[in-house]
Amino acid sequence: MTTSPRSLAATARRLLLRPLPLAYLALVAAVVCWVLADHYLVAHADASMAGVWIFFSTAPVSLAFAALPTALFWIGPVVGALVNALVLGVLAERFGGRGRARSRAA
Repeated sequence: MTTSPRSLAATARRLLLRPLPLAYLALVAAVVCWVLADHYLVAHADASMAGVWIFFSTAPVSLAFAALPTALFWIGPVVGALVNALVLGVLAERFGGRGRARSRAA
């Protein structure tokens, strides 16, 4: 069974454009905005730990990138968010209410 890159991209697009993965990606974007606002707009007497929430919201995939050098360190949350959103898309497609009415061919 071979699949072309076009079909993989179409599958990924179909999975990511479902409501559950979009809501998850919006939540991750809101966390990133909150962390950036905390970093740039709030004066702290000590260091803020708000940045760890980016990694918590995209765990467990992003935590695998935590030991990498600084330039690659921030790839972890991006990859983690995309992988988690794809998993949510697969779960939403598999267990969603739309596909239950159709009969499955054996």
